Amino acid sequence: MIFQPHKQYRIRWRQLIVEELGGRRGHIFCCFFTGWRVEAARIGRKIERITAFEAAVHLGQRIWRAIWPCGRPDQGIEAARLERLEQRSQKGGLMVTRRILAVGAIGGAAGLGLPRLFGRSAGAKETQPYQDDNKRKPSTNIRYVRPAGSGRRSGNDWQNAAALADINEMIRLVGPGGTVHLLADAGPYQMTDPIVISFGGTAGRPVKIAGVDSAGAPAKALITGTRTSPYPTTHEAFAAMNRGKDVFRLKAGASHLHFSFLSFQNIGNGALLVQANVADLTLEDITARNVTRFVERGLGNMCTIIGFTVRRVSIEGFSKSAFRLDQNTSNVIMEDVLGDSMRQDFDNFAEGVDLSGNVHDVVFRRCVMRNSQQTRGPDDFWNADGFTSELNTYNILFEDCVASGNTDAGFDLKSNNVTLRRCRSYDNTANFKLWGRQGVVMEECVSENPLHHGGRQGPKHVTAPWGANILVKNCRFTDQNHAAIVYHTEANEKADPPTGSTITVANSSVSSSGALSFVDLNSKVSIDGVDRPFDRH
Repeated sequence: MIFQPHKQYRIRWRQLIVEELGGRRGHIFCCFFTGWRVEAARIGRKIERITAFEAAVHLGQRIWRAIWPCGRPDQGIEAARLERLEQRSQKGGLMVTRRILAVGAIGGAAGLGLPRLFGRSAGAKETQPYQDDNKRKPSTNIRYVRPAGSGRRSGNDWQNAAALADINEMIRLVGPGGTVHLLADAGPYQMTDPIVISFGGTAGRPVKIAGVDSAGAPAKALITGTRTSPYPTTHEAFAAMNRGKDVFRLKAGASHLHFSFLSFQNIGNGALLVQANVADLTLEDITARNVTRFVERGLGNMCTIIGFTVRRVSIEGFSKSAFRLDQNTSNVIMEDVLGDSMRQDFDNFAEGVDLSGNVHDVVFRRCVMRNSQQTRGPDDFWNADGFTSELNTYNILFEDCVASGNTDAGFDLKSNNVTLRRCRSYDNTANFKLWGRQGVVMEECVSENPLHHGGRQGPKHVTAPWGANILVKNCRFTDQNHAAIVYHTEANEKADPPTGSTITVANSSVSSSGALSFVDLNSKVSIDGVDRPFDRH
C-alpha cells in the first residue's frame, strides 16, 4: 500500500526537512514526498547531483526515531539499506542523486504513523545535529589495524579493523597528523609478502604508525616473518635456510612517517626497505630479532633519507647489518640503539651500522654495536665490524657509544670530519680503525683488551691506515695482551711512494702489556710532542 500522508503531516514533514537540510535541497525533498513531482523536477534540474549524504542520513535517523519508538519487524531492512549506502559513500565519495537520498534516508518512513513528529526537535536548533551520534564515531584521523582484520576492514574501529596489508590505505585515509593503531594483544601479524607504503604526512604533521593494546596504551605489536629460526650454525644449514622477506617497502610519497611500538621477528632483508627518496622518517621504541638487515636501502633505487631519527631501538640477531644508509642521506640522529649480531655467520659479513655513499651529518648517542662475526681460514682476513663508514661520508659524531666483540673493528670509519667523544671499544680485533685524512678526533675515549678472533690481523687499540691523520686526546688504553699494539700506523704500499699515516697523541694514558706503537713507512706517531721511532724503513 502506498503511503498518502494526511495534509497536516505533510506540512510538518516539509518544515522538518527544510530545517534539517535547508534551502533548495530541503525544498526538493519536500516536493518529492508531498507529491509535487513537477515542482521537484523543475528545481532538481538546477541541482543535478547532491552531496549531502550525511545530512540526509541524520535526517532519516531522526524521522526514524520519531516514528519507530518501539521498533518494527522491517526496521532491519531499512537499516541494512542505509548501511550499504554508507559503505558505498566511504569507498568512493558517493555523489548521491535526489532520488537515492530520498529513498535511502527518508523513504523508510512510508506506511507508518507520525505520533512524535509534531514536537520541534532540539537537534534542529543546533549547528551540528546528533551530537551524540558523532561522539560515538571514531575520529576521522585515526584508523585501526589488527591481525587478519575484522568486520568490514574499513579501519574505522577495532570491530572493523583493517589488516596489516591495508596499512598504506590507512595512512592515506588518516592523512597528515593522523595515527594508525596496530593492535598488539590479539596475536602476531604473520607476514607473507612485502607491503608497499607510498603515502605519508607533511612537514610538522607526520603520520604515526603505533602499536597499542586493546585499552589504547602503547604496546609492541609483533610482526613475524618466515626467516629460519634459530639461525643456522653450519655452512650447509645456512645454504638451505629460508631467508625470509622484507616487510615495509617505502616508495615515493612515504615521507613524514613515525613508526613506534613495533616488534619484528624472523625478517629478511629489511623490516624497512627504502626504495625511494624520502624525508622525515622516525623509528622509536622498536625491537627486532633474527633479521638479515633491519633498515636497508634498495639496490639500484634512489634511497636518500633526509631527516632520519632512531630512538630506543634494539636489534638482536642480524647477519648483514642493523642499519645500512646510502646516497645523500643526512640529518640522522640515533640515540639509545642496540645492534647485536649474536654472531650470525656465513653471510659475508655483518656490520652493525653501515654508512655508504655521501651520507653526512650523522649523530650517534649511547649506541651499542657488538658481536659481528666472520669465520674464515687462519691466513685470511676476518671482516665484520661494529660501526662502519665508507669514503665520501663526512660530518659524523659519536658520543658515549660502545663497540665490542667484533672480529674486525669496533669502529671502522673512513669518514672525514668525524669525532668520537667518550666512546668505548673492547674485545674487538681492532678497537678503533680510523682512515680519515682530516678532522678525525678521538677525545676521552677508552680502549680495552683488543682480542685476536682469528685470521691474519693482530690485536690493536688504534689503527691509522693509508694516509690517515688522527688526533687522540685525553684517552685511556689498557690491556694484558702481549701481542697488542696501542698506536698502529699502516702505509699504503700500493702507492708510489707509499702513503703513510699520522697519529698525534695528547694527554692520554696507556697501561699495556704489548707494544706502544708501530710506525710504518712514511708514517708518524707523536706522543705529547715526542715522535716515536720508525719500526720500518
